[in-house]
Amino acid sequence: MIIHMAEGASPEQTQRVIDRIWTDYGLHCETIVSATTVVGVKGITSYVDEGRILELPGVDRVIRITEKYKDASRNFHHEDTIVDVQGTPIGGPHLTMVGGPCAIESESQALESARMAKDAGVDVLRTFVDKSRTSPYDYRGLPLEQGLEIAQAMMAETGLPSVSELIDIRHLDAFLKAGISIIQIGARSAQYSPLLEELSRVDVPVILKHGFGNDMNEWLCAAAYIMSGIDREGRTVGSGNRKVILCYRGIKAFETETRFAADISMIPLVRTKSHLPLLADPSHSSGDRSLVERVAYAFVAAGAQGVEFDIHNNPEEALVDGKQAVNSEARRIVENARKIHAMLAGVGIETGSNAAGVPAG
Repeated sequence: MIIHMAEGASPEQTQRVIDRIWTDYGLHCETIVSATTVVGVKGITSYVDEGRILELPGVDRVIRITEKYKDASRNFHHEDTIVDVQGTPIGGPHLTMVGGPCAIESESQALESARMAKDAGVDVLRTFVDKSRTSPYDYRGLPLEQGLEIAQAMMAETGLPSVSELIDIRHLDAFLKAGISIIQIGARSAQYSPLLEELSRVDVPVILKHGFGNDMNEWLCAAAYIMSGIDREGRTVGSGNRKVILCYRGIKAFETETRFAADISMIPLVRTKSHLPLLADPSHSSGDRSLVERVAYAFVAAGAQGVEFDIHNNPEEALVDGKQAVNSEARRIVENARKIHAMLAGVGIETGSNAAGVPAG
């Protein structure tokens, strides 16, 4: 970060800037004096608030020479990151299919849906216990202990690694003790800093959904925060959690015929900007099972390294998002997605970081 002092700024004003950087963020500065004074800030500046610096007397402008999301940026990590989940690789040249019910409603529903997902060929099973809903009056899941017991039964039945959404920071220990393989942060929690900070201190993979009001910078900053191990005071409190997986799911827009607006160009753009594994969710973006299949293929063709979608044994009776859940189509979606991925790899389009137009190494 470079801070340009205004022409005529006094040495005392420059020193005040240096003192503020050290007091608030613990970072050192170097000063270059010529026609005007330039203050260079050294170290990790992703958590420095430009607005606070610009308010200081004598400051003309603040320029970031790196992205705020440094840890998640491809500029600092050229090769694709691959996250290993119990032997299942996510990221790089691999295509990972994640599927299962949007919520655990009962033991019979959950187990039957899990078997259907397993038979379809998914790599990771959705075992969602907590649910953050559009309305707090909607079904939000079974009691925690009962839900986690069923989630464990789903894992035992299929032998698959699992992912479950966490919305309450108090439930994290219970999720980890139950053996949940991946913690998912949903769209409504994508910028909930206390939860992200807590996940930066655990050694478990995290799927970070794209908030439906987030731009790319906000999304990648949230991912980098999990990776950084920095607390709210800007202090390094740990090594951070490097096992972050992104999942795109569209944003709210003026269109009402689909649940959310899915910008396909975001997939190659994020692949260009970040080295983190990138999944995409055609269920939540479309909101309609008749659209899910084609949207899933579009995401894969655009460069997504995996697809996460809803599979339910009886969508018509689902308590959560039955309209967007697929049933017998699941096997076809998995098989065709893999064919599209293989075809693109065969012509040299989908080969690790090269899929983003970034030279490997």
